[in-house]
Amino acid sequence: MSTRRLAAAAMTAAGMMALAGAAEAQGAAGRDQHARPTGNLPPADQPLIRRIPEPTVAVEGGFGVLGYVGGAAGVGPSWNVRVTGTMSPRVAVEGNYTGSVNQRTIAGKSLVMTALDAGLRYNILRADEAIVQPFVVAGVGYVGWAGRGGDAFALSVPLTAGVERLVTRNVKLGARFNFRPAFFDDLSLGGATSPTGGDTWALLAHGGGAF
Repeated sequence: MSTRRLAAAAMTAAGMMALAGAAEAQGAAGRDQHARPTGNLPPADQPLIRRIPEPTVAVEGGFGVLGYVGGAAGVGPSWNVRVTGTMSPRVAVEGNYTGSVNQRTIAGKSLVMTALDAGLRYNILRADEAIVQPFVVAGVGYVGWAGRGGDAFALSVPLTAGVERLVTRNVKLGARFNFRPAFFDDLSLGGATSPTGGDTWALLAHGGGAF
């Protein structure tokens, strides 16, 4: 092979190696650009909402207002204490105590409600899927009323819808609306021709510790 042919072959090989190196460098730059997050967004393999481990047990207290659907008493203050046990990211069990004081619409006396119930909760979204976590709860329990025209015992089937947020690993805040139908109840005053029901609604804000 002549010297001219050797030189031409060497130049051709050098050109092909240079082109391959440039292509590899361009591909690496493209991969680096896709891997590196832009602005304040996290990498594509990380969720937009920081995931906090779901607590096993939460203890909360709440305050709000409670009213009677059938007009047995006016709207009054209400309070709530709750213990929640997590079974899975979607399902939990709750134990509730709810109390309230309401003025009777006819007699002008106070009607004090005490309710104890247990419920099964379903989280519509997981805690890391939205800014707040919506949920629904259905339960069964006891409700009684002290005061003029009260009823010491009735069965309740509370239905609840609400939202909450785990602010930190150990602090939880939320709000809920509760509708509590009552059965075998009679809050009618003396002389009434028909029974007065004890169905109630309540709007509560709550917060507490999660462990």
